[in-house]
Amino acid sequence: MIKDWTILTKNAKFICVSNFFWNMGRTFPHSILTIFLLSQGISIANIAMLQTVYMIVSMITEFPSGVIADRFSRKIIYLVSVFLIFISYLLIGFYSDNFTILVVAYGLYGLSMSFKSGTLDAEIVLEYKKENLDIKNYSIVFSYINQLSSILGGLLGGFMYAYISQNIYVISSVLFVTSFFAACLTSFEKVETDEVKNNSSILAELKTGHQILKDTKILVYILGLYSVTMLFVQPFFQYWQVLYQTHEIKVEYFGIIYVLFQVCTMIGTAIYKRLNINQSINNGIMILIPVLFSLGYAVPNGFVITLPISVILFFTFYQHLDVILKTHAPTQYISSFFSLTGTVVNFAAAISLFIMAFFIQQFGIHLAYIIMFSLYSISTIVIYNLLIKPPISIK
Repeated sequence: MIKDWTILTKNAKFICVSNFFWNMGRTFPHSILTIFLLSQGISIANIAMLQTVYMIVSMITEFPSGVIADRFSRKIIYLVSVFLIFISYLLIGFYSDNFTILVVAYGLYGLSMSFKSGTLDAEIVLEYKKENLDIKNYSIVFSYINQLSSILGGLLGGFMYAYISQNIYVISSVLFVTSFFAACLTSFEKVETDEVKNNSSILAELKTGHQILKDTKILVYILGLYSVTMLFVQPFFQYWQVLYQTHEIKVEYFGIIYVLFQVCTMIGTAIYKRLNINQSINNGIMILIPVLFSLGYAVPNGFVITLPISVILFFTFYQHLDVILKTHAPTQYISSFFSLTGTVVNFAAAISLFIMAFFIQQFGIHLAYIIMFSLYSISTIVIYNLLIKPPISIK
């Protein structure tokens, strides 16, 4: 990773540093968030309502924020997003006994996440395309840093909460401020397409963007590939605790298990770095995910082992998908397309959760997992191999 870091552009390094502190601040209270809110008298039902507010706000505002970023300034929008999450976390940390304020805080959190989508990351992609640099290298380093910051945030936040309680939100705020100033150090050239867009109306831009999406089938396929990832992501993130509890894994180990899953994502990224994924490798990965997970039936508590293996395989391909997105995103509307992808994924996530809940009710959690992972693999193979001609291969 050190060698990969040294060949990043100056702006890419600043973005990676900024995102490291931003993501570490964001994940600092994650491992204890539910426990903290419950201790403040917030019920499970109200916690679910807060998550709903966050999801609705982010879904509604993500695509418009991308359009605004494309038209005006991605850097300013990014800085606004960091400021919003800074305010949000302060409100959660120090006004958590007031549900109305928490609703506002979670709304700001959702707005912050949608504003961050397709901003400075898009600027780096444009810079790399212009200078004909290796987007895969940047994507891998960015992922490593993102995963490392999640591990550190989860570990340190969970540990320090026992000693400083809600003051961990102060630490998060300091990390956000550091992220803000790191982002301020970036400097991007104004490209020609920006000048053209500033002289056109937003409606005209939306019509042009729609026509580009309509005429460029590969962009539609990328949206499809990202959408079906939710068939894997939502069951994994939302139900792994339930799955492990059925195997009598104690709750006090969940913090360590959370960190181990983050390590699995890093292993997946490391494997991708050494692969040149083509049609055959993609098919192999997709077939292995449900097959290996199903082997959990063969041995006692087998699913405790096969789920992490499935996660490694998934993130090997997901990293490849990230490079595909950045490589093929339309330059003129890159922030809008990134944000559109996020919006589509959010809707797919909600649908996937509904499907998973139905399968759990009908077949139990183990079979529900196998069905969802199988649906993900089959859908990905169909889109990747049959609809995209020729199949995409990114070195």
